[in-house]
Amino acid sequence: MKMVFAHDHYFIHHGEKVYSPGKLPYSAFTRYLHHFDQVTVLSRYKNDSSFSPYWTLASGHGMVFKKIENHSSLKSVLFTCHKNIIEIKDTLRGCDGVVVRLPSETGLITAKIARQMNIPYLVELVACPWDAMIGYGSLKGFLYAPVLSWRVRQAVKKAWGAIYVTGSFLQKRYPIKYNGVSASNVDLLPASLSVLNQRCDKIATSSGGPFKIGLIASLDSPHKGFDTIYRAVYRLKNKGVPVILEITGGGSKFKNSPLIDKLLLHDNIIFSGPKTSGEGIFSFLDTVDLYVQPSNQEGLPRAVIEAMSRACPVITSSAGGMPELCQRHYLHKPNDDHTLANNIEYLLKNRQEMLSMAHHSFNTARLYQPELLMKIRFDLFTRYKNHMLSLRNA
Repeated sequence: MKMVFAHDHYFIHHGEKVYSPGKLPYSAFTRYLHHFDQVTVLSRYKNDSSFSPYWTLASGHGMVFKKIENHSSLKSVLFTCHKNIIEIKDTLRGCDGVVVRLPSETGLITAKIARQMNIPYLVELVACPWDAMIGYGSLKGFLYAPVLSWRVRQAVKKAWGAIYVTGSFLQKRYPIKYNGVSASNVDLLPASLSVLNQRCDKIATSSGGPFKIGLIASLDSPHKGFDTIYRAVYRLKNKGVPVILEITGGGSKFKNSPLIDKLLLHDNIIFSGPKTSGEGIFSFLDTVDLYVQPSNQEGLPRAVIEAMSRACPVITSSAGGMPELCQRHYLHKPNDDHTLANNIEYLLKNRQEMLSMAHHSFNTARLYQPELLMKIRFDLFTRYKNHMLSLRNA
């Protein structure tokens, strides 16, 4: 049986192989290959003759990648590329199942064509389109937010089933009547008490600083709250709280932010570049004293769960599904650098509270262990495949 996966992710075509910048390696598709013999990916693409060691291989046995032209601009939304429509229709004609990851223009167009062709499809909802558009802070984003939200709401409502990365946040905004489940996209190491013990030892033996604050994020993303954490670090610096902010991730826009120059923060911020997924990220997290996610838009960020799995004390904004993870009295509203700075200062000066948060993080992350999430997805895809087989044999 053959399945189609549609999303706006940029895959990099390098020679005869296809790579992902990190979020969709081959291992991410094994959840589908348990049920389908072949997965055809409809996605945006880049052709690149150079090579980066931070790419992860996406191609492999059972994988086919179709190149879809970028249609995430306003013009492309209003006038969908005819070539893309033909490519999507041709691909769907030979498929036995469809998964669309939203929000994405490729996913929305594929869902619409699937409905026209009477093909039941599954939605993976990984973020809130309303928050994403508003988070850009532009007039265009503000005007398009209700339109995109309505389109996603309709796509979810008319789907056979949906997988939400949140426990309740996205479900309330984009409901589905049947076959809705909650399963984060995070991929953790097996839980081990030694991780918690090492973290508690680190906290108990910490001196007066400087304390390392960690953040994992693309430096080109306007949603990750870089200006908020920069201003918070500035406030802490002026109060004499010794902190170093280390950011790991690709991109350069917010690395070269004029705000860093204005606030004289070059000695307080380290940009360590992208880390390899898995061990590279977890090793980085083991070095930080506190993890912060000041985003103004999120679904349920994998980075936060990864940090919690290493028993990191965690502070986040109240965006998206993050209140499902973090203790409410340590949340701050998006763009509120004053509250964020106060929360960081309080924690760093209260060792007992840091120990309590380490336990909270570790215990929360245990709810996202691979075997638990795998069973949720496996059961849903089994039901979906059986439904598709029953339609084919009717």
